Amino acid sequence: MAKLAINGAKPLIQKEFPCWPVWDDDDLKEVQQVIKSGEWGIGGKKIDKFAEVFSKYHHTRFAVPVANGSVAIDLVLESLDIGEGDEVIVPDITFMATAAAPIRRGAETVLIDIDPDTFCMNPELLEDLITDNTKAVIPVHLGGHPCDMESIMTIADKYGLHVIEDCSHAHGALWSKKYVGTYGDCGTFSLQASKTLNCGEGGVIVTDNEKLFDMCNSIANAGRAAGPLDYHHYRCGTNYRLTNIQAALLLSQMKKFDEQCKKRDQNGKLLTDLLNQIDGVKPQMRAPKLGRHGYYLFIFVIEAGIPKEKFKKALQAEGVPVQLEYPGIHELEFIRKKKTVTGTFPVAEHVYRNSVWLFHHPLLADTDSVHKIADAIKKVIDNKDELDLI
Repeated sequence: MAKLAINGAKPLIQKEFPCWPVWDDDDLKEVQQVIKSGEWGIGGKKIDKFAEVFSKYHHTRFAVPVANGSVAIDLVLESLDIGEGDEVIVPDITFMATAAAPIRRGAETVLIDIDPDTFCMNPELLEDLITDNTKAVIPVHLGGHPCDMESIMTIADKYGLHVIEDCSHAHGALWSKKYVGTYGDCGTFSLQASKTLNCGEGGVIVTDNEKLFDMCNSIANAGRAAGPLDYHHYRCGTNYRLTNIQAALLLSQMKKFDEQCKKRDQNGKLLTDLLNQIDGVKPQMRAPKLGRHGYYLFIFVIEAGIPKEKFKKALQAEGVPVQLEYPGIHELEFIRKKKTVTGTFPVAEHVYRNSVWLFHHPLLADTDSVHKIADAIKKVIDNKDELDLI
């Protein structure tokens, strides 16, 4: 008789996990207020208020709300005058926008392998990739686990490099006792629909650098100077603005965010502890200096000799919602066409080819449901002989 749900047995998990996004009447009221005011776009009061609340939460002086997380990186690179002939170091496992942004500016993206335990940029490999043309490093806090920012900053300071933290997975995450996005020149966040703080589409940049703040604001607002709206465009800017309606939704979501963030971190730690007791699976390590994990993703690597896609199908049949994973950047077509990528990325390849990713919303469930996720993973591993049938 079959034991796995994919072969006809009863699924281990019967209860549905929390849906995402989580919304309530406060979200409706906040958005309705803006709709009734007629201040839907540029110059809306909610935009400035969201910038104030978000920067205060992450302990930075400034925040620049923008259209999405991808253009946030583009905007910072332009503001730092990084372009033709420059090199920017990017981890091999990230969303394509991190690697595409330097290329779109005319710079070269230089890829670096990841740490085998945290799956983030490996700072031990960083110094060997730095050349006279290297201008910036973009650490990515993958899944919400912070990079080793102290090590990265030591090297960046030694060579005079800009550091742009890609925090799109890591809202509210802490390395030691300091928020991500506050170590380098700036941090960029995505506010896209799947993110732990979102308004459908959106982004935000945080920084303590007033000059960078002013430049990002100006370019994002059609090259205008700060102050009342006018048509005196002082530089060749564009429109990367967030709308007032989106900012209103974000302000309401921020009221729920910290509690959600704490719950994800607690349940993520629990799931990590449970998986560490199961042979054949390796969860993303929670580094000793981790203050709080952002848990946009819960990532684990299968080491039980089970093909990933078979494992994922079996786990999904047991009631665990699995997601797509990023391939290595070096494998993407737009990178391969450039024919400029050198080196090998053995850790990134191993993680991509053998890892399973869960989005964050199951970590908003009760602890019993978290235990059941671990039970389902163990069930599939213990009955891996049945996977030959699918």
